[in-house]
Formats: sequence, C-alpha cells, structure tokens
Amino acid sequence: MPPLTWPEIADLVGRGLGERVSVGPPLTPGWSSRTTWAAHGERSGPLVVKARHGDRADDKTAWTATRLPLLGARGYPVPTILWHGPARDWHLIVQNRLPGRPLTSLDPRLLDGGLLDQVLALVERQAGAGIDAGDRDFTDYIANVLFDDWDEVWADARQVAGPLCDRIRRSLEPVWGLRLPPADFAHNDLNLSNLLSDGERITGVVDWDEFALGSRALDLVVPALDLEELGRPTAADRFLAAAASAVGSAGLRSLLSYRALATLAEDTRENQPPETTARTMKAVSSLLDRLDN
Repeated sequence: MPPLTWPEIADLVGRGLGERVSVGPPLTPGWSSRTTWAAHGERSGPLVVKARHGDRADDKTAWTATRLPLLGARGYPVPTILWHGPARDWHLIVQNRLPGRPLTSLDPRLLDGGLLDQVLALVERQAGAGIDAGDRDFTDYIANVLFDDWDEVWADARQVAGPLCDRIRRSLEPVWGLRLPPADFAHNDLNLSNLLSDGERITGVVDWDEFALGSRALDLVVPALDLEELGRPTAADRFLAAAASAVGSAGLRSLLSYRALATLAEDTRENQPPETTARTMKAVSSLLDRLDN
C-alpha cells in the first residue's frame, strides 16, 4: 500500500473543491493509517486535509458530515467538512482549519482555571442528541470491547501492561455487562491536544474521526486522564466528578476502564516508547485508586 503523494492529493482535493490547493506542513508525524496536513485553498483559505485508510472511513465521514453541523448549531466550535472522497485505497477529508493552538502547547498553569470551565461547559452541550444512533452507537462498541473482547483491545493492552489489565478486569466485575445508552453526541477522543485555544477561550475542537452517538461522560474521562498525567489531579477530579454526575459511578468505572485499555492497546500498535506507556499506567492506577476509595 504505497502512500499517497501530495500532488495526487492536491489534485483530488482541488477538483473536489473547484479551486487550486497548496500544501502546508504535515500536522502528524510520519505516514500512518491516519495522516493530516495543513493546506490552503485559493478561495477557502486555511484547510486541514486528512487521509484515512480502512476502518470504514468513508461511512464514518459521511455520517459525521451530516451530523456534526447539528452540534455546531448548539454553538460548539466544530470544523466544517468541505469535501470528502476516495483516493485509491484511502479516504480524504477536507475541512476548514480552526484557530488556536492545542491546550497541550500552552502553559500548564492555564489548565487550572477558566479554560477547563469552558471545556466542561462545552461537553454539556453534547447532552441529549435527540437523534437515532443507528450503527454509530459508540457505547455499544465500548461494551463489546470490555465484555466481549472485540478488536483485541484487551490482548494488545496486555502486551504492555499485563498486571494493570488484570486490575482493570477485577475492577469491572461489579459492573460487568453494563451498556450505557447512546444518548449524547460523543467525540470519543477529546484529549487535550484536540482542544484548541488562544489562551483565553476554547476556539475549536478537532479530530472528529470517531464522532458518534454515545455518552458525553467519555469526553470527560479522556481529559481527566490527560490532566492526571500532567500532574493536575485536582483538575482531573473535577472531570471525573462531572462524568459520575452524568452516568453514575458504575458508568464512570466502565468508561475509565475502556479509555485506559484503548490507550494501552494503541501504545502497543504504535510502538510507543516505554516511558509513554509508563506515564499512562501511573495515571490510570492513580485514578483507579481514587475510585476504589
């Protein structure tokens, strides 16, 4: 599967948009099944071009292109998908580039104040989607991963964190089989790097590759884990408390377990350095300690 070349991508995108498109710097390191570039359209201005391979990228993007505006109508700072289409075995997505920098690039002290209040308020706007999930029920997927061993997530996570996986499995015993309702709009990877800011306000939320109907509580658990890794336990606890308020303690335990396993499995698949996995393991263990007390 040879990678797409930029001239090939620029030609397809240019024809799709009906304008000349120039390339900018890559926004992701290296070439993988999900690769992103900055670009610029003669009329459209700053753009983001994403290439995705497999994983039903065409169906997922078509679903997102029609449902994401529903969330945007609530005042949520989402990108607009301007065009998407096939490119050999890949699928291309073109969207406008939102302003701001990832929260992870800002002074960590900013994470102790108003910016996190804004994130909590944004996640509440995801509540009560009011549409049918169809085949985009992410809470059902979470339950299948946790309780039916889908996608080898447990097996891959165990390769780098066997004892921690054993602890997670034990902690799930009281809630085994729990399936949360797909009631909310759910980003499903709302880590701090996907939240953009100018230092005073949240200016955008990006990377909606796994957008679906699910539980907004997962979008509180994900930043909580990031904040714990950054040494901000008080801020992490605020997000965990909000998640528990949304889905109860059983739901929180289920979603934290899923996110921990998914992150560890991704570390295995992407050959992350041991120190990266060690930080995740330490943060997960600390959060589980607090849930168990």
